[in-house]
Amino acid sequence: MRNRRFKTGSTLVEVLVSFAILMSTGALVVGFLFRNPMSNKAWIDNYGQELSKIVLLTTEISSDTLVTHTDASGNSWETVVEISKDKEELCYSAVSVRRKADTTRTLHYCTYGAKK
Repeated sequence: MRNRRFKTGSTLVEVLVSFAILMSTGALVVGFLFRNPMSNKAWIDNYGQELSKIVLLTTEISSDTLVTHTDASGNSWETVVEISKDKEELCYSAVSVRRKADTTRTLHYCTYGAKK
């Protein structure tokens, strides 16, 4: 009985529990430090679409135009607006490009009969 009382150290269960706690904490920290490229792309697409909407609905456009914008992070955006006419229909197409590399989807806005 005397030998049992003087044994020091940790059991295998204690080691496994502490290892599991450290791994779960490490996974959370790594998730915050290194962002997933797909979540970053989703943010870029959403911001670019909102920028295209703002340009299409608020800017008076009479010919093909290039509108520049700088966001809060210092990234430069260019919104390319093209106009096409077909008899009485007038269509505007806008696409936003970030740093001349990341392109978002093209938005279309058409009016029939009257000007924008």
